[in-house]
Amino acid sequence: MTKKIFFLTLVAFLMNWSAGQAQKMNDVTTPLHLLQPDYPHAYGVPGVDDIEQVITRIYDYLNQVTPAQLVDKTSGELISDYTKVDANSIMKPGDFRLTSYEWGVTYAGMLLAAENTGDPKYSAYVSERLEFLSKALAAFAAFEEKYPDTRYQMIRSLHPHALDDCGAICAAMIKTEKKDKTKQLDWIINTYVDYISNKEFRLEDGTLARNRPQPNSIWLDDLFMGVPALAQMGSYTGDSKYFDDAVKQVIQFGKRMFNYDKGLFMHGWIQEMDEHPQFHWARANGWAVMTMVELLEVLPEDHPGRDQVLDLLRRHIRGLANYQNGTGFWHQLIDRNDTYLETSATAIYVYSIARAINRGYIDAKVYGPMVCLAWNAVATKVNETGQVEGTCVGTGMGFDPAFYYYRPVNVYAAHGYGPVILAGAEMIELVKSNEMKINDSATMLYKESKAQIWKFDFGNGTEKEGYTPITEKTLYTAKRGFGIIPSGVVEVFGKKSSKSAVDDGLSSEAPFNFQVDLPEGRYKLVLVLGSDKDKSAITVKAESRRLMLENIKTDKGEMLTQTIVVDVRTPHINATESIRLKDRELPYKNWDKNLNLEFNGTNPSVRSIEIEKVTELPVIFLAGNSTVTDQENEPWASWGQMFPRFLKPEIVVANFAESGETLKAFRRENRLQKILSVMKPGDYLLMEFAHNDQKPGGNHVDPFTTYQEELMYFITETRKKGGNPVLVTSTNRRKFNEKGEIENTLEEYPEAMRQLATKENIPLIDLNAMSKVLYEALGVENSKKAFVHYPANTFPGQSEALADNTHFNAYGAYELAKCVVQEIVSKNMDLAKYVKDDFVSFSPANPDAVDGFFWPASPSVEVAKPDGN
Repeated sequence: MTKKIFFLTLVAFLMNWSAGQAQKMNDVTTPLHLLQPDYPHAYGVPGVDDIEQVITRIYDYLNQVTPAQLVDKTSGELISDYTKVDANSIMKPGDFRLTSYEWGVTYAGMLLAAENTGDPKYSAYVSERLEFLSKALAAFAAFEEKYPDTRYQMIRSLHPHALDDCGAICAAMIKTEKKDKTKQLDWIINTYVDYISNKEFRLEDGTLARNRPQPNSIWLDDLFMGVPALAQMGSYTGDSKYFDDAVKQVIQFGKRMFNYDKGLFMHGWIQEMDEHPQFHWARANGWAVMTMVELLEVLPEDHPGRDQVLDLLRRHIRGLANYQNGTGFWHQLIDRNDTYLETSATAIYVYSIARAINRGYIDAKVYGPMVCLAWNAVATKVNETGQVEGTCVGTGMGFDPAFYYYRPVNVYAAHGYGPVILAGAEMIELVKSNEMKINDSATMLYKESKAQIWKFDFGNGTEKEGYTPITEKTLYTAKRGFGIIPSGVVEVFGKKSSKSAVDDGLSSEAPFNFQVDLPEGRYKLVLVLGSDKDKSAITVKAESRRLMLENIKTDKGEMLTQTIVVDVRTPHINATESIRLKDRELPYKNWDKNLNLEFNGTNPSVRSIEIEKVTELPVIFLAGNSTVTDQENEPWASWGQMFPRFLKPEIVVANFAESGETLKAFRRENRLQKILSVMKPGDYLLMEFAHNDQKPGGNHVDPFTTYQEELMYFITETRKKGGNPVLVTSTNRRKFNEKGEIENTLEEYPEAMRQLATKENIPLIDLNAMSKVLYEALGVENSKKAFVHYPANTFPGQSEALADNTHFNAYGAYELAKCVVQEIVSKNMDLAKYVKDDFVSFSPANPDAVDGFFWPASPSVEVAKPDGN
């Protein structure tokens, strides 16, 4: 008995000891990073079948509770003969109203669900109800003609009194008509668009507005209530006025209501308020982001406002991403974490962000995981019945937090159904189109970004795989978006039947340009040059006459491959802000939506061009005045536009200088803001100011006080962006004393810059000192050949002699650019590694001979002096 007790005790001890050992968990015994987190709902990549099940539950519910019938209000009897409708006729009551703006969103969701699932039941839901509405409204219109003073239920669907009555449902109707082309809805569509365009209240600048709750009120909601319908109408009719109005609304709403620091919209804006309370209500922000993806879906690629809309969309999505809750939802007031988590807004964000990913507007790898998290959250709010839970009811505009904090939620709030269907349908495309999986416990998307490449084959037009043919007849037009702009006869050379892009080409005895529409960015160009007909000496200039390639010589039949990098830009900073260009700048090639290449020299010829957008290359930004800027026309030039010729195609020059600029004006006109908006860590900012800053007036600054302070602002802001500031002392004016020496007309400004560079340990290019040596080496008379000194009638329209001692011609600009490069090399600056290998050490005391300088002049000439002379 004693042995038995001992045995049982031993067994119990061993079992307890073993359990204890099994339960012990630490960094040695367990791979802790693989422990399953306690997520509130499913985490990871949603399955297509699971998404479809959610959509189907909603469909089944809605199909039951939204009958498309008319009944007698008193008896409840079904009305099948619509010629008998009267004031007592109403839509058969269901859970939701078929004519509401919320149901316009639901119709749109059903159409997308049909498209992305392939199941026709969803589009049938829409067709049946819109066909019913078309017939019912036509019947009520006939009734109204007989009894014009009688009220009836659907009167606001025939005669809208607000955007809510017509905007969203109009957009859905147009989408339906575009698919089915029955035209049965056209008469209603025209009524609704007429209301939006001509009858809805607007502010003086045309912005859609209301007179409640205060006079001249802008509701963010109205962006969605008006713009998608206008955009769809533009697509439906081809009339650009609708696109123009739609873009204008987005930009003007954004200007007043978008907080660029937070990346969010305020809900309401009152014209008569000096201050505007910022309540970032989630669903209104949803309507805004959804508006932009809906607009971009149909807005022509070449519409001048497209880039602004796209920029605002990206900023908004970035802002929204910063406020997503760990559950996947967003809060009722987005930036107030103590407000409740709201379903309809989250669903709208899922749809809009997924659509932006699917259309390539934003980086799939960045935003794909967060949108999966958000969808998984939304899916938990669709109950077994198919009802959407957690949706805020209809909400007006408020200016105190309690108004938003305590808005009720309800399964009969119609605002949640369309967004959830849209979200699910768009997620199906996202999941199908991308490789998505769990990696080290985290959701990852592995979609490879497709390189943006444009290839052009110049010559006889024979189709080459992957290339767009350019013949002597392929002239640039805005509609085509690419082509040549000749200034003489352009001829084809090479093999007629070859399938190689470089076996033929175009050449001319006169300069000719090639132009292609491109979005703002930096581009690497691979050019194959040379002719089969004759020798060539080719100079290539980009945009506003930036010198890219100088006098590239080829023998007859020889071809050379050259690579350049070019900055293409617009004045736009974001959707509501731009550089304030001067009138004379408006036609400049630097500011259009194109990349323009000029082929000049002796027998300029080109065989092929490949263009690739690049984002990682460092950029040298130039800020300054007329001595730095890309001068648009002959005979003017600056060192800044010659500078790219001396640099390897491993760094981009972006010249933002402009004639007449001062430090203060450069800031005031948003030129510095534009630079900072696109600057990356590691980029450079070269600054040359003084010529105009020393002049009396509102832009004047004193050398050792306000001049240095303004420069410090540029320096500080550049450093904040991770950029590298470089100071450039200003070029001397051509003013000699009786001894043949250059007089200092710039007072103490160059010295003030030198001292600031020393104090702040900033690289200094002392162009002031080098230009003095250069001018004196050239001499009093010969130095005129470096400036715009020409007798009358040298250029077309030049009735008087030109004698400008501030601004350079091509030779002077070229020599000064070499001074800049020499300073970079001599001082062993970080930029020295980007200087081309063919750069030969340059001394301004021994300038290049004027007679040996080869500069094929561009066709564009302007004898008026630049600003700031």
